[in-house]
Amino acid sequence: MSSKTVVKHSEELKRAVRWVAERKQAEPQLKLAMLLAEAGPRFNLSPRDQEGLRLLLREMDDEKKKKGVG
Repeated sequence: MSSKTVVKHSEELKRAVRWVAERKQAEPQLKLAMLLAEAGPRFNLSPRDQEGLRLLLREMDDEKKKKGVG
């Protein structure tokens, strides 16, 4: 695997995080599981990247709850 592949996956993962966050902000009633299922194919994420995205978003959500935001 070349470094270009790693960078590409990293960029796609960043785009997926932004996309999920924007969708969740615009439509808070959307379920995270549905957004994650849509983000995988939309951003061509590997299963490992999808799991990383899920964990990252859950962590971000936990931080918001601790701070009393959302």
